[in-house]
Amino acid sequence: MRERWFSRRAFLLHFLLVTVVPGCLAAGWWQVHRALSGNLLSYLYSIEWPFFAVLGVVAWWQLVHDEPVAHWLQSEQAPEGRRRSWLYHQDDSEGQPVARYEALESPELSAYNRYLESLAAGKAKKTWSNPRGLPTGTLGGDVEGELPDAGRGAAIS
Repeated sequence: MRERWFSRRAFLLHFLLVTVVPGCLAAGWWQVHRALSGNLLSYLYSIEWPFFAVLGVVAWWQLVHDEPVAHWLQSEQAPEGRRRSWLYHQDDSEGQPVARYEALESPELSAYNRYLESLAAGKAKKTWSNPRGLPTGTLGGDVEGELPDAGRGAAIS
């Protein structure tokens, strides 16, 4: 309980609450005076700013009472006595793996998918000859015929 209300994260959230909510309410009061002096658009703003203040209080409450995601990654269910926040959504169903049909892909799309797969594998390294860390054999790689000569800096005549 003490960690929830007196941690560094909680103090930052409390500070934001006591600065943002009064600021929104002051802006709403200012818009009320502008609306009463004849500015018709300010009627909408005089409703909008208090709504932002209420939204700030709800967000503060949820963030103070929210459990960090790291606690949830160890187990599928919430620990006993702890409630799950509606801000954190965890699917209960396992999704189907994405099927890739290379026969239906264009050569450019196939090269791009190979590039994304190699990035996900984390095998590309930045070097002097490869400053962007692009995997060899994909977009911008060393495979001939993948990019036209004009795309590699050939002189235009």
